[in-house]
Amino acid sequence: MSSYKLGTKAAVFAAISFSIPSLLSTYRERLGLNDLTISKSKFNESVSFKYQVPELKVLSPYTTAVTHMFHHKDFEHFLWNMYTLTSSSLYLDVGFEQTAFLFIGGGITGLVTHIFKWKKKLTLSPEPTDNINPVSVMDSLLPKALPDGLSKIVGEENLKNVKDSYNQVRSQLTNRIFTICGSSAGVYAIVGAETVQIACDLFKTIFGRSRKRTEEGKEENSKEISRLISLEVNAFSRVQWLIAEILALLRSGESLKRDKILNMAHMNGFIFGAVVMTIWKLQNLLGISL
Repeated sequence: MSSYKLGTKAAVFAAISFSIPSLLSTYRERLGLNDLTISKSKFNESVSFKYQVPELKVLSPYTTAVTHMFHHKDFEHFLWNMYTLTSSSLYLDVGFEQTAFLFIGGGITGLVTHIFKWKKKLTLSPEPTDNINPVSVMDSLLPKALPDGLSKIVGEENLKNVKDSYNQVRSQLTNRIFTICGSSAGVYAIVGAETVQIACDLFKTIFGRSRKRTEEGKEENSKEISRLISLEVNAFSRVQWLIAEILALLRSGESLKRDKILNMAHMNGFIFGAVVMTIWKLQNLLGISL
């Protein structure tokens, strides 16, 4: 790793390090850490992004829009994300700021996708279209507002407390609460940027090799062939990822609705990274700096 930029290595190390508390929280009982001062539920509230739809309401601190990317549901999820993050970041080797921007920007893109896709799915409608949306039924059972005449029964001074309790119960019954954690969308953003870089490297290697064939010796030619093969393997693996996500999005069935929204979040993270890297490439090509 000594040949990579210090900033790139620092970004990878930071992403892995910031995820360690999440693992300790998840596996604290197995690790014999039951005496930790912060409870698992309290920790999860600080690192998992929690929101309510269709009446969009953030139920967690706003900082969790970023910290949710360092919390993983299990060890396998952590390993997959960190392995991909490390390999793709080191291939890109764009330094700390750009790596962090891709990772955090992709994660937030996936988060926004998740929120508004579920909001759209669960938007209030006159008649429910599926069993996920019981809102119109609940509206008939639990009106949005209690009658003012209720004060004659419970007393004017107690009416506010009754209304607050009623609104809280109704909100829980007529909304769906989601908790998001994991760095998958951020990792996909780095993979998207890596895919653009691989395509550029392939172009340079193929066309550069054809021009240099008569000028360079067999040894240099052999190195370029090896590099071309390596690039082709990398490109093929990333295309496989892309095809898998697209096929997942094309699946139908209500039971797959949650998975499809997660796949959409991954894809949008990938697109974010690819678009950002394309812009950076164009800036370098045109000599523009922002």
